[in-house]
Amino acid sequence: MRKSPGFLCILLGGVLLLAALGLFGYNRYEDAHAGAEAESVVEDLEEKIDAGHPAADEQADNSTEMLSPELPVVMLDDYEYVGVISIPAIGIKLPVMSSWSYPKLKISPCRQFGSSRTDDLVIAAHNYESHFGKLGSLSAGDNVIFTDMDGVENHYTVQKTDVLDPTAVDAVEHSGYDLVLYTCTYGGKTRIVVFCDRAEANAAN
Repeated sequence: MRKSPGFLCILLGGVLLLAALGLFGYNRYEDAHAGAEAESVVEDLEEKIDAGHPAADEQADNSTEMLSPELPVVMLDDYEYVGVISIPAIGIKLPVMSSWSYPKLKISPCRQFGSSRTDDLVIAAHNYESHFGKLGSLSAGDNVIFTDMDGVENHYTVQKTDVLDPTAVDAVEHSGYDLVLYTCTYGGKTRIVVFCDRAEANAAN
């Protein structure tokens, strides 16, 4: 018995729907897993910061001596981390790895370029909701805090948000802003990029 074209179309549609639901479920699982892993890492990193480099003491030292432009690195579970980033407006606090790769981005945000100590830090992250998925909802004036492994807190305010082509590397790494955050849009064709400057610099202007 031959199957009618209509039946075959319905069957194909059902298969595609099941595949889409499966992909959605897998992505949600990855997102939740990444968020739980990041939360655990943040707790461990903050313990190391508090134990080794009390923020108040370190920041007091900053007034009398120059810090090395290289961010201090801490090894945790075979990965190197340079600090913790907090964005209250979208409710995230996440660890930041010292260098980036696609496998690392599935675990936490990663430093792509620069340093908070040279005011050219660029941090990339996956578009999981638990990572940088809500980056596009940030507005000018929102606060961002990056705490390095010496306990130095760097406070920034969002200046602008843009959507750039993946090839616009120079516009991200040499933007002239003190901190740049970015993630892929869904589908990966473009990048959501958030440009920030130091809060104290903004207050002085």
